[in-house]
Amino acid sequence: MRPLLAAAALVLLATPALAQFPPPGVYECVSENGANLGELTLFVAGDYSFKNVDGNSASGQVASAGTDVNPLSGPLKDMQLIGVFGTDDTGKTTFRFTGADGLEVSCQ
Repeated sequence: MRPLLAAAALVLLATPALAQFPPPGVYECVSENGANLGELTLFVAGDYSFKNVDGNSASGQVASAGTDVNPLSGPLKDMQLIGVFGTDDTGKTTFRFTGADGLEVSCQ
């Protein structure tokens, strides 16, 4: 019985890490050379909106596993971006995306 309880406790402790999802919010996105690319607005459940510098906005959805962020649809998928996110001790979240063509994007 004790091994079963220990295994259940380990599963429960590991579950939050597996279910981690980027925090909703508005993030300014720039290229690796600092050029403004637009604004990423992340909603709950993986929905997002991206407004480019011209003011055009489109929406889509992302999937997240751990700290990985993979666009399922919308402009981030169109740009072929995949990425990761991290949140520091102050609660500031940063996304780092890489495109198939070598494009590097940071959103904070």
